[in-house]
Amino acid sequence: MHDKKATRLTRWGIRLGAVLLGTLVATAGGASSAQAGTAGINPSSCGTGETWRLADFNVNGAIMRQEVRHAYGCGGVGWGRLSRIGGSGPGLVVIQSAWNPGGPSQDGVSGTNWTYTVDASPGKEVCAGFQAYSVDGLGNWHYINWFFGGCYRA
Repeated sequence: MHDKKATRLTRWGIRLGAVLLGTLVATAGGASSAQAGTAGINPSSCGTGETWRLADFNVNGAIMRQEVRHAYGCGGVGWGRLSRIGGSGPGLVVIQSAWNPGGPSQDGVSGTNWTYTVDASPGKEVCAGFQAYSVDGLGNWHYINWFFGGCYRA
């Protein structure tokens, strides 16, 4: 593991969150800087959401699904949701984020497999993706790649 990366992740207050069939999702302790309107809140309070875009990735044998979701509640919000849907493989740590292009990213809601919301009012673009790390027998993280789940326009 790179000491600089470990220090940076610790400094950012990254905590390990939801366990997804042997995959850990690292989530931030709180929302990033919220954008105007409906950004930076937990989407579970915004009513029923739906997936507007999704992408599946083979990450060292684990099949991961990154969804970019939308809900009309809370004034129109978008967020990312990440799930392990199959495959087998070693333990992974994944850190996901959602964003409006040109705006700040929203990290994961602690203890869940989704991010805080970004503005999805009409005409706004909503994107999501994740970084993946393998975990060795000593608990060290080893960077695998960045996986871009895509965007949609509200």
